Amino acid sequence: MRPLAVAAACGVLVLVADIPLRGGAAGFPPLGELPSTPFSTQDAALASAGLRAAAADIAWIQLLDYGGGGLPAVQDPPGRPYYFIKDLTLRVVRLDPRFHRAYLYGAGILGWSRGMERPTEAAELLQEGLRRDPGEKLFTLYLAALAFQKKGDTDRMIGVLESTLDDPGAPLTMRPILANIYKSKGEYRKALALWELILDDERMRDDHPRAVSQIADLKALLKGKGPQS
Repeated sequence: MRPLAVAAACGVLVLVADIPLRGGAAGFPPLGELPSTPFSTQDAALASAGLRAAAADIAWIQLLDYGGGGLPAVQDPPGRPYYFIKDLTLRVVRLDPRFHRAYLYGAGILGWSRGMERPTEAAELLQEGLRRDPGEKLFTLYLAALAFQKKGDTDRMIGVLESTLDDPGAPLTMRPILANIYKSKGEYRKALALWELILDDERMRDDHPRAVSQIADLKALLKGKGPQS
């Protein structure tokens, strides 16, 4: 992000900081706990200027850009998608530990994104969230889902994840992740219903092209397989 853009974003974010979503956590961790990223100088400058929460907001936007494949400053090694997702998540939450959505977003990708297989790192993020703010129930629910996954109890894992979908604090990224889990289990009707929900949600515009493709694929599978639960 260019310096002028950072300054402009800071001005806006200070005015519209979402205090209700980010209250109740412990104080700010020392800046020395921040992971090393290409944005370390930017983060230190903003924090030193008393704009630590605004720095976290910018870090959150950049984390979402990275998750969507659009952060040129951070390039994954070949064949290692989301390689830096944990560090970029820790950057957000150590700038501002009240940023519940960041813990959940990073853990969701690490724990359940197709091909990731990094549940231990997902659990570490959630455990840090619990240490910083033990009152956030979604941290506990996601940890329970990871525990069921580790035991091979996929049905109970899915049940826990389903129970979180309507929570306003749950990351929207869990919808396509859960839809993919349904599809991998052959539960095509459930997957179809979730992709149709995604397609109808304007907050998930970036996922609409994938939703259109998945809906067509699932309808074709349903025609070939017959009724599914």
